[in-house]
Amino acid sequence: MKRHSNRHQLRLITEINVTPMMDLVMVLLFVFLLAVPLLKASKSTPASQSAPPSAPAESMALTVYRDQSVTLNGAMLARADLPASLKQLAENRPNIGIEVRMHRDLPVQQLVDTMQMLETAGIRKTAVTTHTDEP
Repeated sequence: MKRHSNRHQLRLITEINVTPMMDLVMVLLFVFLLAVPLLKASKSTPASQSAPPSAPAESMALTVYRDQSVTLNGAMLARADLPASLKQLAENRPNIGIEVRMHRDLPVQQLVDTMQMLETAGIRKTAVTTHTDEP
């Protein structure tokens, strides 16, 4: 007589039932979709510790045309006189801002040279725009 029958023999489970796992994933996804907006809404950012940047007291336009002629606030200047004029302007008005208006067809090196003149003169507040005007 046999002690162990073949009917109760252990079988290996070769398949995993995916349905409960998918149910769990969907519930977690739903919970996170609802919880994340609530967490973001309650988060506050610290206030800025720095002072707001000071705006230039006055701004002027430095325009460079295609023929490389230069105007400073509408007054025509020789290119050779520009560094001295900018230096004097920076000494008289230390908080001045300059808008550099370059003709769009000029090479980039022309802009670099102009910006170096402004930096050498001590003018740090600048903005650069392009134009297509002729003098």
